[in-house]
Amino acid sequence: LKSVGWRRAVRPAMPEDTEMKDKEEEVVGKKGLSEIASNKKKEDFGPLLEASLPQNRDLALKQGKKDEALENLLGVEKTTRLAQDAHATGKVAVCIVQILKELGDWEGLNSHMVLLSKRRQQLKQVLVDMVQEAMTYLDLTPSHDAKMELINTLRAVTEGKIHVELERARLTRTLAEIREKEGKVAEAAELMHEVQVETYGSMEKEEKVDYILEQVRLCLDKGDYVRGTIVSKKITAKTFEKDALQPLKLRYYKLMNRIYGAEDQYLNLAQSFHNMYQTPIVQEDPAQWMALLKSVAIYLVLAPHDNHQHDFLVRLCDDKKVDDLKPMKVLLNYFKTLEIIRWSALKELYHGELSQHEAFQGDKQGQRWEDMKKRVIQHNIRVVSTYYTDIRMERLLQLLGGSAGEG
Repeated sequence: LKSVGWRRAVRPAMPEDTEMKDKEEEVVGKKGLSEIASNKKKEDFGPLLEASLPQNRDLALKQGKKDEALENLLGVEKTTRLAQDAHATGKVAVCIVQILKELGDWEGLNSHMVLLSKRRQQLKQVLVDMVQEAMTYLDLTPSHDAKMELINTLRAVTEGKIHVELERARLTRTLAEIREKEGKVAEAAELMHEVQVETYGSMEKEEKVDYILEQVRLCLDKGDYVRGTIVSKKITAKTFEKDALQPLKLRYYKLMNRIYGAEDQYLNLAQSFHNMYQTPIVQEDPAQWMALLKSVAIYLVLAPHDNHQHDFLVRLCDDKKVDDLKPMKVLLNYFKTLEIIRWSALKELYHGELSQHEAFQGDKQGQRWEDMKKRVIQHNIRVVSTYYTDIRMERLLQLLGGSAGEG
């Protein structure tokens, strides 16, 4: 018999073995990377920076060897960047920017910022330091064109990067202000509308509210009241609970008055002026609160009657400061009491007083007088309905002060 060669049976690799091997390699790999990272973090670049930064600065500014100095600094930047040292890399990047600014090489400044921002594995803090440093140069540029180029470069390197969203928002506002001064209000509004500052956690509340108010103002100046209304809803009354935000509160309600006034929302106007009137800094100035309280009374009388309007009217009459505005106090009492108001007598009595108010000026003064007359007629109808169950038309017209033609 021929000898039969026996081969050792090899068990095929199971999925479990492959998975365990991959996990072991992954653990070893992570361990190796962490050890490398820790070793790099331990490396101190202090002596290198203390020697290279002043040396290359003098090389560029005093000896005129700009290109050589920049090449040396870019080499240092590469060393610190690959070592993941954000602090050291940021110092080198800022030094490069400072040298180019002091040399007046604005074109080189822009190009090197783009270069540094696109470097492989560039650290986030480096971009933050570089952008913040360059932003201080905006008012130092030699010309308008240089300033615009610097702004556009900074906006380009910060686009889509969350860690510099605050700086980009400020740059966008600066650019919008420039466009507005040039008369390009629509373009300024579009620029500001691109920024959603309500989602920015790095921006302080006061600056955030101020930014949103600027967005609303530009929308209104552009004539886009729909978008202005939408943007204004990002702010609520609770936003202004802190005393430090009182000036912003007044700005907010002034903008809301523009929106309400364009749509003849009289009750909202009255409430808005009343919120301004209740602001502590306004209460300290009699001239301010008297003017605002007068506006509250006028717009409240112009507002259509409903439960909210009537409740507001009663509460306003109870305000002791209304007694200092006797004409307004009498006007409010006319609409508060269930007595017939003679339109002709009321108009003659208050024509001079109301004509001096902004509500009865401009393109809408005719409409405002018509609305006032309607409110008087509606008030008289409510009075008649209280005392009469049946009434002839002639008698009703007599009480309302109208004629058969108007009826």
